[in-house]
Amino acid sequence: DLLEKDWGIDEVPTPGKSPRQQVTTPVLRRSSRKRSMPPVFSSMFTSPPPLQKKSREHVKVPFHPVVPPTLLTLPHCAISRLLLCLDVDSLERLSATCSYFDQMIAGKFLLTISLPFPVGFIKELMDGDSFEKKPLLKLSCKKTRDDYNTFLDIPDYSDPSSFHKLITSISPEMMDYLLSSQMSLLSLHKLRELDLVPDSVKQEDRLLGQRIMDSYSNFDCSLLQHISRLGSLRCLTRLDVLVDQNMYLEEFMTELPNLLELGLSILTRPGLSKHVYLHEYIPRLEAVVAASKAPVLKVTVVAETRRQVSKVFKNNYVEKLVLTGPCTFNVFPVMGRLKEVVVNLETSLPANNCTYWKSRIDDRGLHRAGLCCVNIGAVYENCPNLERFMGVEVGTVRRWTFNKWNIRMKKKFYDDYLQQGGAKEMKAWAKTRWVSRCPVLPENIGVLD
Repeated sequence: DLLEKDWGIDEVPTPGKSPRQQVTTPVLRRSSRKRSMPPVFSSMFTSPPPLQKKSREHVKVPFHPVVPPTLLTLPHCAISRLLLCLDVDSLERLSATCSYFDQMIAGKFLLTISLPFPVGFIKELMDGDSFEKKPLLKLSCKKTRDDYNTFLDIPDYSDPSSFHKLITSISPEMMDYLLSSQMSLLSLHKLRELDLVPDSVKQEDRLLGQRIMDSYSNFDCSLLQHISRLGSLRCLTRLDVLVDQNMYLEEFMTELPNLLELGLSILTRPGLSKHVYLHEYIPRLEAVVAASKAPVLKVTVVAETRRQVSKVFKNNYVEKLVLTGPCTFNVFPVMGRLKEVVVNLETSLPANNCTYWKSRIDDRGLHRAGLCCVNIGAVYENCPNLERFMGVEVGTVRRWTFNKWNIRMKKKFYDDYLQQGGAKEMKAWAKTRWVSRCPVLPENIGVLD
């Protein structure tokens, strides 16, 4: 026991492992004495009452309904740009909707006027002390047959006349003087549309004779020459004319670089000789079409000599082709940018609508889509971007060999035939109503002999 006590005396105690001592920072003790806050800081640190805190949490932002955009909310520059895309008839209807567009359109421009001037317009010029030459947007010459009196206040002073009689009876010299004197009162530097198609191409239930057609053509040609002399043909975006086998329009086509729509109404003599038909009429028509830079081409055939000859319409600008005429018009389109073909055929005679070559009398109730007026086979190699033909979607058909392409096209047009009420079997239908081989492109396009 004494030894154990000695060992206990000799042992040196070693400190055991203890947790790391944490460095503590002195904490300020909050005084329990109450002190009053200086009045300067009382407004800054005072806590809001409970009701005010609660109201902040439930504050609702007022809702302002979004006004839907309209044409009137657009910037002025945007509206002006959009108005350039409308034709003059649409601008005239838009100007009648509200005072804003009335001031913007009718207040700055003279929308449309007829030539020769109507008697009422001349009377307005006589009654006014002065007049403003607003830029004219549309000029028309409809050759109306309505009677008028030159002196409205003295009806018995002169015999009634009409613009049709005036144009067909006036001499070329007086015609130039009339056009020059009346056009001097107009501002044509912004002229956009020119309509020279008469309101009627019939006289006493018959088509216009050659003498009247010559008078109309001379007047229209003289009018185009006056506009060309003023340098305003380059501003035209739409042109509608009536032409015959002489096709006077050919000499003006190079002066129409900004044309968007060209309308040709064709009225030729019914019995053109073979020489005139093949060496004058067809080449001049093809040359006018080839020279046009308008994306929209509208051709209306009032009457022409019936011959089984293809008319090659070759153009690199046309995107939409609208044809109105007989089934035997025979258009062969060669148009790289063409996207749509619209054909308007005669439908007023239920039993004899179709007049296609060698068609049977009992098979004329429905037109031959793909043959009448335009041959669908001609577009195989010559219209690569075509998407729609007479209402039938054709852009999805791949262009393999002509036979494979023709089989798929035939199925589409046969379905269209059945939808129109056709009852023939496909084999019988294809025999008389479909193209059997690829047409050959004619030579000497638009070349006069």
